[in-house]
Amino acid sequence: MKLKTTNLLKKNTLDDYLNAAIGAARWIQSLEVKEKVGKTWKIFPDGQNGYKDNPFVGKTSFYAGSAGIGFFFLRLYQVTSDEQWLDEAKAAAEYILANPRGLEFYHKVQKQNPVNGWSFSYKVGPISEGQFVYALYRETNENRYYEFAIRTANTFVEAAIEDENGLHWSDFRDIVGDAGGIVYLLQVYKDTRKKIYLETAKKAGAYIEKFGRPAKNGGTYYDLYDLESVGEGEKGAVHVNFSHGSAGTAYLWAALYEATKDKRYLKLADDVIEYLEGIAVGDKTSVLFPYQDHPEKGPLDKFYLGMCGGPIGASLPFKKLYELTHDEKYLQWVKRLYTGLVKAGVPEIKSWGYWGSKCICCGGPGALEYFATLYKNYGDAQYLKLAHRSADVLLGESFEEETGLSWYGAWDRVNPSRIVSYTGFYIGAAGVAGSLLKLIAAEKHIQIAEFFEYYL
Repeated sequence: MKLKTTNLLKKNTLDDYLNAAIGAARWIQSLEVKEKVGKTWKIFPDGQNGYKDNPFVGKTSFYAGSAGIGFFFLRLYQVTSDEQWLDEAKAAAEYILANPRGLEFYHKVQKQNPVNGWSFSYKVGPISEGQFVYALYRETNENRYYEFAIRTANTFVEAAIEDENGLHWSDFRDIVGDAGGIVYLLQVYKDTRKKIYLETAKKAGAYIEKFGRPAKNGGTYYDLYDLESVGEGEKGAVHVNFSHGSAGTAYLWAALYEATKDKRYLKLADDVIEYLEGIAVGDKTSVLFPYQDHPEKGPLDKFYLGMCGGPIGASLPFKKLYELTHDEKYLQWVKRLYTGLVKAGVPEIKSWGYWGSKCICCGGPGALEYFATLYKNYGDAQYLKLAHRSADVLLGESFEEETGLSWYGAWDRVNPSRIVSYTGFYIGAAGVAGSLLKLIAAEKHIQIAEFFEYYL
């Protein structure tokens, strides 16, 4: 007798990943909100206990709103060539173009104390909208998208505060704050070669440079914002990794080095690397950087494993510096951070700093995006194997809704019981599905849009 085969006994294929991405698209479509111009999507379904009052979950943000969802639909179009998905991406852009955030938005935030630059950022602010619309321009070559992306950069330049201390926008100098805005200006400069963007970036970089501090074990760390004031750590503590720490500042210096070829920025980046090496945990083959450090008491014995505060994000300045210099020392750091991540149990084992978030920033989708990117860049089969393992875990954690596929996760680590099926890119189904598309694109050699962390 011939036995029947259940899907549980089959190995997942690229078609399975694509079908899951399309299922996520259908579920997100079921939560659309038709606006007077264009459309948006509910951040989570009605009746769920999701976050509403957090700046990261804005209606149009890349993090949780229509910019990130539009970006996912753009990727889905690039992988499938199905025009319906490009139409969805354009609908997202229509609403954003019809509701631009101008100088008044910046000035309103700049009256706060402290001035929280995350509101301006590449994840949640006007720059996040510019990132998406710029990506749409590169695909469609439609000039109105280009004009919006340039206006976004121009408004950011105009909103700068220049005083006796230097040029800045806020009290948050991390890559999710002012530093990320600087990198956006450098992205625009790369395409336009207009000196105003480079000169503003250099001035703002000089301001951030003032917040460099000598580290106990050598090198330089950066005081990027007051963790105590936002309830993230004790007085004097600093974040270490990409999104809010010195590793993100090293990425800024790498971006400025690329734009200027001034080796002073390369030295600034290397000084950060010396600091990171001084607090690294591991050995010659595998390392992790602590979640937080205290200049007097030493590093916290806690580790994130994702993109925002873990080795995925921390590897980005090393990746960039290797691409710019071809110096093997940077590639060795990329490999050591990768090995540390895998030894810590990613993608299967959950931990204090790698929990069931279903987020690009902190969870499995970010790991999948990272492994697929490593495979795309370096071609090593071990990276592809980890990407497939990550994709399989995500497929196993999906939930079949009546309208499509969703993922339920605890976005906030300190509230693990707050389980929500978010729609957005950094926080929910759009990001999970978008990372599946990244794996498909890497294997099939399809060029798809890259989001902020991978654009430069």
